[in-house]
Amino acid sequence: MKTKRLRQYSNKQRILLVGEGDFSFSLSLARAFGSATNLTATSLDTLEEIELNYANGKANIEELTRLGCTVVHGFNVHSMRLAPRSERYDRIIFNFPHSGLGFGSEHHRVYIMLHQELVRGFLKNAKKMVKDKDGEIHITHKTAYPFSE
Repeated sequence: MKTKRLRQYSNKQRILLVGEGDFSFSLSLARAFGSATNLTATSLDTLEEIELNYANGKANIEELTRLGCTVVHGFNVHSMRLAPRSERYDRIIFNFPHSGLGFGSEHHRVYIMLHQELVRGFLKNAKKMVKDKDGEIHITHKTAYPFSE
């Protein structure tokens, strides 16, 4: 199999995507690779919640599934467990972590603390699931206030 890359990710890496919204990022990787058999895409939301909240969510999930992606709903970063300990991921990605609370009120200290706790919980569990050698954990976050706090 020929190596296909999208930035720092490749089809040779086992990749876990955490906290997907409409699954568009997972789908962009799958399309770039021509397959999604190396991807596990997760969301805290149920499929029904995704259908209600994201116009393209269901279609993106259906295409990911056709491309061989493992899609997991109800995946909580505070208790994340998917595979036996011997199966680790090359890359674990959490794009724009958000506690799901405080939309429009995110500058309040309590919401900032909730977001920080979310990231702490993710990192605590992700380090147990990433490969010891050459494994990486990636978090993408907003840089504008209040996310910069």
